[in-house]
Amino acid sequence: MLTVEQIQQHFIEQLNHAIRRPGMFGPSEIGLDYTLTDVVYVTETGDRRTWRNTMSWAEAWTSHGVSGVVTLLMPETEQHGAASVYADYAHDHKWLTLDRTLTAEEYGEMRRALDTWCAVDRARADVIERFGEPSVRIGGNSDQALGYGLPGEPMVWFHTADEEVVLAGRCGEPFVESLRFTPEGERRRPVDEDDEDDD
Repeated sequence: MLTVEQIQQHFIEQLNHAIRRPGMFGPSEIGLDYTLTDVVYVTETGDRRTWRNTMSWAEAWTSHGVSGVVTLLMPETEQHGAASVYADYAHDHKWLTLDRTLTAEEYGEMRRALDTWCAVDRARADVIERFGEPSVRIGGNSDQALGYGLPGEPMVWFHTADEEVVLAGRCGEPFVESLRFTPEGERRRPVDEDDEDDD
């Protein structure tokens, strides 16, 4: 018979797979939602749904899930953008397995450079050349999110779209306010119909 720890580890591994390849776990973020709910349940960290009510999480949640917020800002990154928010939650609870852990010096340098680095257009290859291989890579060959992590600190993310263009970087909470758009990311943001009506 499996031990409690083995059962917990199984669901945590499933969550890590779902975060990295969300499309393989169902449309939109439904697979992530169920998988995270299972991890919360088996680790006895709380009720199956109370994790949605945490302040940082609620800020990124709509009736369409986290994807609803991402679509309003970066529609080309809907799936991996949402998965990165789930990864943030998993990282905060020590469930996220990092493929590479940054040193404190590397992490501090990234945090300091994020704003100025996103002020000009970049390619995905530029991110890796500048900061090294990511701790977590979400998505397939086209759209990806590259996450860089240090235990106990919020993840640093770069969101890329087709042609491997970087649309935004972010770190910390709340989700919307943490986004730092590149010029190309700003150009690709959906036009707010209310703003158009005001013109």
